[in-house]
Amino acid sequence: MPECTPSARLNAVTLKKNIPVSVTAELTRRCPLSCRHCYLPETRGRAEPAHEISTAQWKNIFKKLSGAGALYLTFTGGEPLLRPDLPELCRFAKELRFDVRVFSTGLGLTPALARELAAAGISGFEISFYGRPAVHDGLTGLAGSFARSLAAARLLAGAGIRVKMKVPLMTVNAGQAGWLKRLAAKESFGISFDPVIAPANDGGRGALPLRLSRAALGKAVKLITGPGPAAAVPGLPAPEDFLCGAGRNVCALDPAGNLYPCLQLPVRLGSLLRREFSPLWKNNRWLKAWRKASVKDLAGCRDCADSPWCSRCPGISLLEEGDALAPNAPACSLARAQRGVYLKSKK
Repeated sequence: MPECTPSARLNAVTLKKNIPVSVTAELTRRCPLSCRHCYLPETRGRAEPAHEISTAQWKNIFKKLSGAGALYLTFTGGEPLLRPDLPELCRFAKELRFDVRVFSTGLGLTPALARELAAAGISGFEISFYGRPAVHDGLTGLAGSFARSLAAARLLAGAGIRVKMKVPLMTVNAGQAGWLKRLAAKESFGISFDPVIAPANDGGRGALPLRLSRAALGKAVKLITGPGPAAAVPGLPAPEDFLCGAGRNVCALDPAGNLYPCLQLPVRLGSLLRREFSPLWKNNRWLKAWRKASVKDLAGCRDCADSPWCSRCPGISLLEEGDALAPNAPACSLARAQRGVYLKSKK
């Protein structure tokens, strides 16, 4: 019988009961970088930055989320450090007993701000790194950005905040993975790798040529935790009974306070400035239909031998295939590569 860890059971229970345990809040879509692979059209100059709600409005939304059972709150952007009220929002969220994390470039961090964020009680800071300075700066479009992000990571660690390096793997930086792992070990940072590059939220496909080839994916999956299929949690629905946590136990908010199933699944559900969270979360027509769907509705996936390894993103399916229930090429390629690594390990 597979091990039932507390986190696995929490995930399974909240999926079954549709409790929004994990929330991502986009505080802004402004950013000092213009990364080649970014899914936000704003950072690529194709859209004006979204309207941003006030500190008081965010606090009111956090109260609604807390009342609905949310436990984990991640602040992201754009660059959340561009919001002067970030420490205040972190403190308020901690008072509501949220576990608070920040996804950032680190640009704009000062020693004083690092200390203020540590005092606010955030549990972690995740900063994207892409490789050695020349590779990193080439992807971000800003000279010196690697040095500034690394300096920020060191400031945060020095203030007692756990730091993780997030590494999207692409054609232009896949060869940097080993160097980044050594850097993370040297600095005592965590590190994670993501081999999936998504289309932009406006449907733009300019980043897709950066995706790894199938051969490169075979090497990349060795950097990802757990090449084997997902384990079921005893007494609860198996993971394959759920298409995705988006809209089930995960949700997201844009800078204007609009609710989405996930930032990668751009289906606007309604405004939390105008509506209470719980009625919207329970009664939204799209969410009701989405929650009724199962693997049986994935016509192209039901009998696939790679399905136990598949982490298909419905947002990518929606943007690339026009159907959130359709297979998508990166998920198929990654699942096939993971299955291959797993089978080789069993020989």
